[in-house]
Amino acid sequence: MSDAPVPPSLVRLATSLNQYTCGSIDSANKLTFSKSFSSAGMHHPSTASLLRALDAGRVDLATSLTSGDARGSKANALRYLPLIRRLLMSCEVQPDTAVLDERLSFMWRGALEGDGPGGERGKVRSSQALMYEVTMAVASAAVASAALGCEASQRGDFVEATKSFKEAADIMNHLHSEHLPQWVSLGSTSASSDLPIECTAGGCKAYESIFRAHAQQMAVAKALEGATVNYSLSAKLCAGVKEQVEDFVRVLRSEGAVHYCRLPASYLKYVAFQTALQDSLSLYFVSRASWSKGQYGLALAQLYSARSLLSVRASVTSPGIPEDVESSRSALNVLLPDLNSLRSHCDALAASWKRDVDTVYFDKIPETVPASSRPKGVKMVKVDRWAHA
Repeated sequence: MSDAPVPPSLVRLATSLNQYTCGSIDSANKLTFSKSFSSAGMHHPSTASLLRALDAGRVDLATSLTSGDARGSKANALRYLPLIRRLLMSCEVQPDTAVLDERLSFMWRGALEGDGPGGERGKVRSSQALMYEVTMAVASAAVASAALGCEASQRGDFVEATKSFKEAADIMNHLHSEHLPQWVSLGSTSASSDLPIECTAGGCKAYESIFRAHAQQMAVAKALEGATVNYSLSAKLCAGVKEQVEDFVRVLRSEGAVHYCRLPASYLKYVAFQTALQDSLSLYFVSRASWSKGQYGLALAQLYSARSLLSVRASVTSPGIPEDVESSRSALNVLLPDLNSLRSHCDALAASWKRDVDTVYFDKIPETVPASSRPKGVKMVKVDRWAHA
């Protein structure tokens, strides 16, 4: 039993994801650039062509977002962005000529908040700023990339899933480090609380962290596919995932508390589940590494600690799995069979090791796992500048 293989339930849990869905453009047909800039631009052939392309591109993006087509949404967002950026630059260079015949009001329902109907989607929020439109189009590409990562993970294509989540993280990094500071420098008059979380630097910084965590989850699954498992590396990777999920919570609470309170309750439960699970997996893998090195008592203490984190927590502030996993009304409930399988695996492995320690090795079992024997997190997914920045 000491060389028991990693159970498939562990791999499925390690790659468990929240299903990301794109936001939407509200009342897309009521806004047309051609009408709004009729006097200022429709008599110039090149400008008129740009305005018509903007109208068509916005409708295409709105249609793909509404249909839930992540691949189409990403492609349409990337086609729309150069057009809306050209219009924005033109208005910045020649502000006196940008006289509107009809007021522009960009209305979007964000993808990540849950203060709208049903508690799973955000409210419709509007702004007259072109930078708002640009921001939400960029954010749509990020969330669509995350949705594509979920789809690839479900197919078992962990390499493609890693790429998709990394791109989502790169886009969020672009938003919080380059794009949104530019909006502020241009004199934004919109209060961050009036906008979706995708339009806040703290929100984008937080989601960069959790998308990086998802990419690393996929890397863990890929590492477990081989015949030989590197337990020490797997422990460090899982600890790194846990730290990045914790970074998501820390950043959002400190830099976007208003938006943190708007997140769907189901998403916050998922975050709590991942924090406990990845902590448990890091201890599980390091216990396997310790056992292989002949540190039998320490390995058993680490395994006991890993198993305790798989139990339902006593309260919302206690370590452990959220109690919602046992409720049929919770989205987490679908993970319960795999969670029970992993619990049984840990129990059987611990019983086997305990017999060996008591009858063969006679190694002392520490009461608690020393801090020096807990895995140090490694964050292997690096953020690069977004190719479409």
